[in-house]
Amino acid sequence: MIKTINQVTVFLLELIMLIAYGYYGMTRQWSFLSRLLFTIFIISTVIILWSVFAAPRSQHRLEMPYLSIFRAGMFFIAAFFLFKPVIKTSLCLFPYSLLPRRSSAYLPKHNTILQLC
Repeated sequence: MIKTINQVTVFLLELIMLIAYGYYGMTRQWSFLSRLLFTIFIISTVIILWSVFAAPRSQHRLEMPYLSIFRAGMFFIAAFFLFKPVIKTSLCLFPYSLLPRRSSAYLPKHNTILQLC
């Protein structure tokens, strides 16, 4: 029973990982066709890598320490792609959060921090 629950949980996490890669591909600031082709490329690359190196019945499945590193790397990349816009916004607004509330006179005239973001 626990093994079945574990397998279902891992499968759902793998699907969520694929959704994260797809979300990253479709949120680029490109034309629709470019985004679609990029998303298809990313998802198919991840599926091929996962099926060759991490699938339970694969002939080239990695051994345990390397399998864990591979899985963690794939999930960390997907998590980074999901949270990259949040991190960028937070890092761009962080210097302004350190300023006192009524310090608009001290802000640069051309708003250089937000221009870099």
